[in-house]
Amino acid sequence: MKSTLFQKVIVIGYGIVTGDVLELVHEKSSEYGYCVEYIEHEIHEFNQAKKYAQKNDIVCRTIPEKEELTEYFEDGTDLKTLIISASNNYLFPSRLVGNENITIVNFHNALLPDYPGRNAPSWVIYDNCKSTGITWHYVSTGIDDGDIIIQKECEIGEDERAYELVAKLMGLASEAFAEVYCQVLEGKAFTRKQGISEARRIYKSYEIPGEGSFELSDTPWDIYKLLRSMDYGKNDIFPQAVTTYNNEKIKIKRYKLIKKEEERASSNAITIPYDEERNLFMKYETVI
Repeated sequence: MKSTLFQKVIVIGYGIVTGDVLELVHEKSSEYGYCVEYIEHEIHEFNQAKKYAQKNDIVCRTIPEKEELTEYFEDGTDLKTLIISASNNYLFPSRLVGNENITIVNFHNALLPDYPGRNAPSWVIYDNCKSTGITWHYVSTGIDDGDIIIQKECEIGEDERAYELVAKLMGLASEAFAEVYCQVLEGKAFTRKQGISEARRIYKSYEIPGEGSFELSDTPWDIYKLLRSMDYGKNDIFPQAVTTYNNEKIKIKRYKLIKKEEERASSNAITIPYDEERNLFMKYETVI
């Protein structure tokens, strides 16, 4: 049996990264001798991690209330516990972070110390960043300011939408976690401090790039950038972008860059020149 600092490992979160993390945590439990739990805090219909837990007889708890979840963590502090927060929006209170029997590791979908808080993939697109990445870090009493364990970087494509970038970052996160997990278990992970500025901005969940609206007089490049930054596909992270057209408020339902020779005749659509070869085509709906 390999030596580890922990008697229990709890995975909390939802989505692809959480499922990959839980699978690895479960696989390594026989080597290190710890027990495994999965906690669903935010309920999602298609939860890969929960399905894996149920299929493999892993202790699985659904705890949507924040205070109840905090109490549950506190009740289990008789065991040395590693909590792995992957795609999870529960903020760990200071009394948990400061508990000597609890260690918390968190996944963040940006290269900290830049873009702490929520919806980082949207903001890097909106800010025209050429690259971004992921961070696994230890949780401290501040927001996304704990010591960095590992980071991985990727480029941002000029046409990349938020949901496409998220998928790319999820793959990086799973890959990075697999590289450092055993080091974390054994207390051998190499870490480094974040260089945090006092002026650092923490992005809130209610903040929307460009406040979710644009003017048709804006440059096509800026309009397209805004639309991509807000685009999470079928996931309604943000409302649809809005603007004013013919004195009416409209919301953009679909958008696409098309070649100029592909000019489309369509009702409830706006086409504006984008560059020498392409137009930006936008389908809209009037806001009632």
